[in-house]
Amino acid sequence: MDLWVIVIVLLAIAIGLIGWSFYKKDNGEKIKEEFEELSLQLLQDIFQLKKRVSVLEKELNIHTEEIATSAKIHDVLKKHVITLYTQGVAIEDIANQTRLSEATIKVVVDEYLENN
Repeated sequence: MDLWVIVIVLLAIAIGLIGWSFYKKDNGEKIKEEFEELSLQLLQDIFQLKKRVSVLEKELNIHTEEIATSAKIHDVLKKHVITLYTQGVAIEDIANQTRLSEATIKVVVDEYLENN
């Protein structure tokens, strides 16, 4: 009889823990969103720094040539560019929103079109 009481109590605890696990919030999604926000913020900071360097280069008459490539862009930003493109947003507007050059956006869009 004592064995059955222990089994029933353990079963009740197991059912309670399973029920509790369904109501517990998942922190993984929150962390993922924070990471995406941080990466976008870092990309914007990098753009601002590149902009400042460009101004300094113009003042000092230093000429550099930027090669448009999508390898430098984070996957989150690529997805954002592709989402905007598939929604019909113009490339110039995407460049203004993402702070990327139009050539880079064209490379990302061309890669997307080749793969799909």
